[in-house]
Amino acid sequence: MYFCTQIKTTYMHANIFKSTMFNGLIMGVLFSLNFFFTASKSVSLLLFSYLLISIMIVMMYRMAKRYRDSECGGYIKYWNVFNYVILTFFFASIISSIFKIIYTKFINPEYLPMLFEESMRQIENNRSLFESLRLPLDENYYEELERQMRPVNYSLQTIWMNIFPGAIIGLILGGIVRKNKGIFDDETPIENQEN
Repeated sequence: MYFCTQIKTTYMHANIFKSTMFNGLIMGVLFSLNFFFTASKSVSLLLFSYLLISIMIVMMYRMAKRYRDSECGGYIKYWNVFNYVILTFFFASIISSIFKIIYTKFINPEYLPMLFEESMRQIENNRSLFESLRLPLDENYYEELERQMRPVNYSLQTIWMNIFPGAIIGLILGGIVRKNKGIFDDETPIENQEN
């Protein structure tokens, strides 16, 4: 019995990567579309990006539920759902960062310099806040900010900025999607049961 449980656990771990890579590809395309909408200055596309975020959350719920039902035999623990969501967001972020590199290098090379100028304007407008918090605004700070506004650095930085909301969504979906076996439930996974 113990051996069978270990084989099932190993099978589930192998399938989690296959499933999260595939779903990460889908979510990565949506992340990229969302970035494209927010990078444009069109108000209608910006509003559509909020709708797209809602669609991504619903899709993530459905993906996690489908993984629970088809790959895990109908049962999944809270932290397994959390890991599933984090891995999906990680793979989606990699796809999205590749799109961002292409966008900032080739499609709209003026995007990052424009973003840097806006950042500098915000820093100057809020200089008193920086000084009250005793944050140094010396040359090193400005050089580091400029270094972060290069296409590859900017894109890699956004990977972690995408994983953070994924962690929050994973914590919420973990409670919604999880389903533990009851004491009277059969050990046979749902997909292998015969009537």
